Amino acid sequence: AQTALRGPLLEKQPNLLSNSFVGAVFVFNNCKAHPLYIAEASAGGNGMGIDFEGAFLDGADRYHKRREIYEMMITYMSDEQKLEVTVRLVKEVLGGALETSGDLAAACKLPPSSRLVSKRIESATNVLTDTLDILTSPEIKVGRVGADDDQDDDVASTNGSKADQRVKILLSKISRGHMMDVVLPILCNLKTVLEASKSPLLKNLMQYLGYIFRTFKAEVNEHLANNPTLLQELEYDCKRNRKKKDSKSILGVSIDGGKRRVSMQ
Repeated sequence: AQTALRGPLLEKQPNLLSNSFVGAVFVFNNCKAHPLYIAEASAGGNGMGIDFEGAFLDGADRYHKRREIYEMMITYMSDEQKLEVTVRLVKEVLGGALETSGDLAAACKLPPSSRLVSKRIESATNVLTDTLDILTSPEIKVGRVGADDDQDDDVASTNGSKADQRVKILLSKISRGHMMDVVLPILCNLKTVLEASKSPLLKNLMQYLGYIFRTFKAEVNEHLANNPTLLQELEYDCKRNRKKKDSKSILGVSIDGGKRRVSMQ
């Protein structure tokens, strides 16, 4: 598949992966009731539907396979396409979960004590989990996200053509504005819904919020100035994340040192 993508397929259809990415999340998770799945299934044209039987990778046990495909698709996207996919994931999936009806909304309102979960709700839950994971992944980052303007100018003058680098800088600034103006309000509203139902999805959402906070700390502090409780939560999670990384680094050094001592005996 990757060989085909490197060849004429993407040359003929450069927007193939970015246009179909969000729909693929629903298809892989067998989320048939959602309009995006239906749109992908009817994308054959001439009244011909597409049979996705055998293309499903739903379930927690096949998450790593889905993740591998997501990463492969993102690898072949330009920064403009990554930004487009990010916007769609936030608006159509996370924003869709804030609607009053639909499987995505139902998945967010389902309490953890529910033992009997329908296949549809399970699929919708996996769509939301995958979406938050994709948005938190480093692969989807646009340009030098989170770098300050001076650093961007330095990079523009040293790596590649100045024109290309300035396009990356512009896209990074657009991405930053999108994070503050669109993503944060949706995440804050979704957090309220998930907290009310004590949903397990809250953990995934907080990981994404923490990622945004670490990347755009000054901007997030400004935009959440009226929400000190959330800022305290994010600051706490940020410190805890830093401690975990420090602990792993220390452990890595200890293990490495131990191996060296053993090898010298």
